[in-house]
Amino acid sequence: MQGNGFLEVAGIPLLLFAVLVYYGVRLWIMKDVTIVRGKHKPPVKDEAMYVKSASLLILFLAFATLVMAFLLFMNTYAALGEFIAATLIMGILWHRMEQKYGG
Repeated sequence: MQGNGFLEVAGIPLLLFAVLVYYGVRLWIMKDVTIVRGKHKPPVKDEAMYVKSASLLILFLAFATLVMAFLLFMNTYAALGEFIAATLIMGILWHRMEQKYGG
């Protein structure tokens, strides 16, 4: 690859990685559940555990996005499969977290 080949292949996953890390760390530091729940939803049962679980799940997806960015250079289908699997895992774990700690 020449010049900007790296960014052409991995630019969008790297941008998604940066956004997910930003929101995961912001949620962890600020402990404001309205970042991910919105202001119209009822309060959560256990805010501390909700924040911890949600931020870890967001950071998990960020790490999976970073892995996908590097897999794109080896096999596009493997990268897509890895990201779909990570998204499904996060969705299932997010649903369980909402049931356990959500309002």
